[in-house]
Amino acid sequence: MKYFLALLLLSPITCAATVKFCSADGPQYFISQWSEDGDPVQVLSRVDGVKFSVQEGRVIYNDDLNGDGVKDFIFSSSGSEGSSKDRVYGFFIQCRGYLKFVGGDYFAGVKVLDISHEGENKYKDIEVYSYQRDKDGGVVYKGGEALTKSYVWSFNRDSQRYEGASE
Repeated sequence: MKYFLALLLLSPITCAATVKFCSADGPQYFISQWSEDGDPVQVLSRVDGVKFSVQEGRVIYNDDLNGDGVKDFIFSSSGSEGSSKDRVYGFFIQCRGYLKFVGGDYFAGVKVLDISHEGENKYKDIEVYSYQRDKDGGVVYKGGEALTKSYVWSFNRDSQRYEGASE
């Protein structure tokens, strides 16, 4: 009986933490598949009040990022690659009925690290790659391969975002 009482007392705290992170305040994101000329296209939609925007791209990761057992997403925008060769990668956590943006930037690539954290932070780290550049800003190549540097981004519970260094 005492364990049941403890469960009743502690469960609102756990739910409150999830609700705070997944509050309906701020932009909400959705990923859907669309067909253009018979070809499937993945679309990231952003709703912020009366503002609505869409970005074509592709899901490059669809698995649990934060240890809650629900699949989350990393979305790469296809229209953002320019002469710099970087693409926009966005990290999204699944909330009830929508996605919440938790970080991202221009990168050469990303890879989710399968390292378990101890304690409360169950978020997986993300290794991000930046192109090495010459003094004029061009990508440096060696043997036909673009050279990259890697950095590890971790989830910051205070800011509720993935953060880390990159170039």
